[in-house]
Amino acid sequence: MDGDIRPLEPADPREVAGHPLLGRLGSGGMGLVYLGADPDSGGRVAVKTIHPHLAGDPSYRRRFKDEAYLASRVASFCTARVLAHGEEDGRPYLVTEYVGGVSLHSRLVGDGPLPAADLHGVAVGVASALAAIHAAGLVHRDIKPANVMLTLSGCRVIDFGIARAQDACTAGATSGQVLGTPGWMAPEVLIGGPATPAADVFAWGCLIAHAGTGRMPIGGDPATLCSAVDEPDLSGLPDSLVPAVRSALAKNPAERPTASELLLTLVEQQEPDAGDRWRATSAPPARTPAPAPPRPSALDSRRDTATRAYTPLDVEGTATSMRTRLLAGVGAAAGTVLVGAIIVGLAHGRTEPQP
Repeated sequence: MDGDIRPLEPADPREVAGHPLLGRLGSGGMGLVYLGADPDSGGRVAVKTIHPHLAGDPSYRRRFKDEAYLASRVASFCTARVLAHGEEDGRPYLVTEYVGGVSLHSRLVGDGPLPAADLHGVAVGVASALAAIHAAGLVHRDIKPANVMLTLSGCRVIDFGIARAQDACTAGATSGQVLGTPGWMAPEVLIGGPATPAADVFAWGCLIAHAGTGRMPIGGDPATLCSAVDEPDLSGLPDSLVPAVRSALAKNPAERPTASELLLTLVEQQEPDAGDRWRATSAPPARTPAPAPPRPSALDSRRDTATRAYTPLDVEGTATSMRTRLLAGVGAAAGTVLVGAIIVGLAHGRTEPQP
């Protein structure tokens, strides 16, 4: 379960804010994440520090500090709980609960598309996390396989490095740039519109389609996402998930379901092949090669490119009409996710299958 841990490199610190560092967990556009030890209990923690070359950039320092504040607002069952944050030797740091497990990205690269039962569990787990994130008034803005952890207790959504409060999510055109990971961004964001909860739902649709088939449903190129007029390719996806994923990938954000609506739909479905579910405590079940969806190609396995900022797309001949259709629904889609809908449904006797 610790397959993503790598040895420290010579230039890495050996301690941050009194926390001894044991290895590297990952690296992104804004910082490095280490496996550390709590100085009092000795328990494992995750320690994130900003890249040294960004430590003097006010915008990156502000984003790093925002991550600590925003992540602390989200229910701990669906993410890594914030334990401490501060600054040491001019570099901000963030200490969180260590979420043991493997990233969905590593799972897909190592074993290919998920079996139906595993995929249903991931769909439920990530939708549940999004419902909690949106109910806290946030938009994650970077839902992708590298930011979904498969753990003993279910799926956790991590990395709030570019998350924003819903009332602070203005159009990218205001600053001239948009933030995100190409291939996982909603079309309205790609052309400079605001990232609302509906954009996270779109990314959920891309993630589930990719995890189930090994392919991106609308290609991986941002220009394709922005200008495509065809329906997403969901061939190979389990039939039970197709309606939910198709609705999440609607081009108009107002036509997408909220995360809580997705969750209610998913938990009311009969879970496929529950006996074959992948467990974090055991190896993935054996699969016969003939009916299995194709494994991701080398190109697809690299879809998890780093989060970055770039100028919004303006596809010739399509930008004006796309902007009109896509952004007309943004106001109606923003801020409509309420976990209370789940509670009401359960109070009326709805049984929720465990992912």
